[in-house]
Amino acid sequence: MTRQTWLFGGLFVVGLITWQWFRNDELVGVNEQDFQPDFVATNLSSVQYNRQGLPYRGMNAQHAEYYDSLSMTLMKKPVILLYSPDGQPQWRLSGDNGTINTGDNAVLTGNVVGRGLQPDALVETLTTEYLEMDFIHNKLQSNQKVTLQSPQYQAEGIGLRGGLDQQTVELLNETRATYFNP
Repeated sequence: MTRQTWLFGGLFVVGLITWQWFRNDELVGVNEQDFQPDFVATNLSSVQYNRQGLPYRGMNAQHAEYYDSLSMTLMKKPVILLYSPDGQPQWRLSGDNGTINTGDNAVLTGNVVGRGLQPDALVETLTTEYLEMDFIHNKLQSNQKVTLQSPQYQAEGIGLRGGLDQQTVELLNETRATYFNP
């Protein structure tokens, strides 16, 4: 090989090392910034109100971390309260962990319990390990085992689809139910 080939090869290697070195520094800075919470709260409590001044959603959490760059809040021991259009408590949903996205959807995981708070609620208690809620369309869903309980029945199945405003739920697969006569 000629001296000129060695020179171009050496310059190429130096350029590659320099490019790699500066590229990694930029990536580390961005990653560190993306995963630092913008605020951290303990014993967080908030209530959102509609235009008529009535509550429509409340949230409590033992610990919460908000990430602006990800548009999400991560919570430990979250409790979400959903209200009917007339401001009456309708659902109380809790879990071990939760995520709320700015796009108005939430995910609860680990020992998820939902309680129907209306006296005429068709579902008194809903239990699962995973529950997604879409607040814009008032829908909820799960792909895990779900148990529904009320004084009239107990049902379980895999997967759930429901409407929060109509207070309806549908078990999707492997459904078993027991009905009780008063």
